[in-house]
Amino acid sequence: MRRLLTLLAVLGLAAAGVVLAVVLGTGGDDGTPAGDPAASQTPVVVPEGAIEVVVLVDESTDSSDAERAIGLVTEGARMWQGGLAGLAGEEPGEGSGKDESQEGAAELVVRTERVAPDGTAQVAGAEIVVVVASDTASAGGAVLDTGCTTYDDVFAFRAWREREGFDSHHRLPEGTFDATCDGEPVCLAVNATFTAGGVAPMEAFSLVGDELGHCLGRTGA
Repeated sequence: MRRLLTLLAVLGLAAAGVVLAVVLGTGGDDGTPAGDPAASQTPVVVPEGAIEVVVLVDESTDSSDAERAIGLVTEGARMWQGGLAGLAGEEPGEGSGKDESQEGAAELVVRTERVAPDGTAQVAGAEIVVVVASDTASAGGAVLDTGCTTYDDVFAFRAWREREGFDSHHRLPEGTFDATCDGEPVCLAVNATFTAGGVAPMEAFSLVGDELGHCLGRTGA
């Protein structure tokens, strides 16, 4: 049943004529591929003017849960890409060859970063960071560095819950946190519902879409 619901969600996006302008891959700042071996091994290039969405994953996370999270964020971004194109008055498929002088929907570029449980994730320049968190992670964990601010225990949902300004308006362990770097908005979406079996597929997809929608609104997309 879960596989069927997930398939229906994907087919629904395709039927709606979603613009497939989302790039999925892995890679570090030095251009070397890293992370999920199932993902593209081509380093992700973020075009000027695009909105960068980084999926941050603890490398010790179960691979099926990590793949589920990355897949949901990618499909959520594709959905929003189609919505942004519609708001810009584009037909599906338009916009990929435009220069900066032409108006159109912002391109969403999704990439993943796998981080050691006690490591540091550097995501300077990213407008949106989706943290694949855990509701049971303890202190002493990985650090997130946005280029202006660092956050300890990035994968521990309880650490985010205790931060002033964290907005969790659902009954589930997830929410968003607004920050700025060099005067530019950075939206952090923290989600601890990606464990397989923890949340029904459609509800999980809805949560991701909701988080991305909040972040896109706050980053001025």
